[in-house]
Amino acid sequence: MLWRRSASAVVVVLLAVVPALLGGWILIALLITTGLIGLGEVARALSHRGYSVYPWLSRLLLLTVLLATTARSSTLLLLCLSAVVLAPLARGITSDQYPEALVNAAMTSLAVLYLALPLGAAGLLRGMSGEALRGWLQAVANFVGSPDTSLGLAWFLWSLSVTWLTDTVAYLFGSRFGRTKLAPRLSPGKTREGALAGLCAGSLTSVVGAALFGLPLSLWLALPAGLLLSLIAQIGDLAESLIKRAVGIKDMGHLIPGHGGLVDRIDALLFTLPLTLALATLVAEVPWP
Repeated sequence: MLWRRSASAVVVVLLAVVPALLGGWILIALLITTGLIGLGEVARALSHRGYSVYPWLSRLLLLTVLLATTARSSTLLLLCLSAVVLAPLARGITSDQYPEALVNAAMTSLAVLYLALPLGAAGLLRGMSGEALRGWLQAVANFVGSPDTSLGLAWFLWSLSVTWLTDTVAYLFGSRFGRTKLAPRLSPGKTREGALAGLCAGSLTSVVGAALFGLPLSLWLALPAGLLLSLIAQIGDLAESLIKRAVGIKDMGHLIPGHGGLVDRIDALLFTLPLTLALATLVAEVPWP
């Protein structure tokens, strides 16, 4: 089981890192594909409790939001987000089962926003302009044709590293040394010992990653930033467990051996990528000592 999980993790990392390095429309294509696959998994999960996600409408709305983020227009994005809330309600008026129609409209909006907004944040983060403080990463960005966004690449890789190291260490340490359940009913496999180890690993990864990737973060900023990101990663993991327990399933799917569905693999990133974008924007706009 462990070797399958490890092998699958390596494949997932490669599928994420290579498009991240290239950026541009290759990354956007990956984000769209991820969103559509994830949307299918969430829709199937909700169907276990009798909820329906309007299939074609949800896909159209997710695609619209993701493409709107590439335009970097707050007005366009606001209009698209309004459509995510209003269009499912408009679709619901064709039904004479009003309570059911209202629930299905809400579930459609939730499914789209749960995936589209974090994935859109990922695209904005990778496309952030600026130069990384490490020559090797700038050289990589020059090689792949995105010299002006090497800072965005640095933040993106930092976020992936902190999130995945948090998850990996929490799982391995908790499996071996965990004794006290973190959330017995919500996620029986997680332990407090594993969660604490994950926080420590995330904080350390943050400091090392900030130096390695050339982020404009001092040690005294990188340490609490990593701790916060690691905490949010674990909250994101538990939030997805909330969805699964509410509908009565173990995994969102079976796409990735040893991990379950695609959403099972990116659940933490759905929370950490928007936070990283907020942090990167704050660091860029506020003069730090």
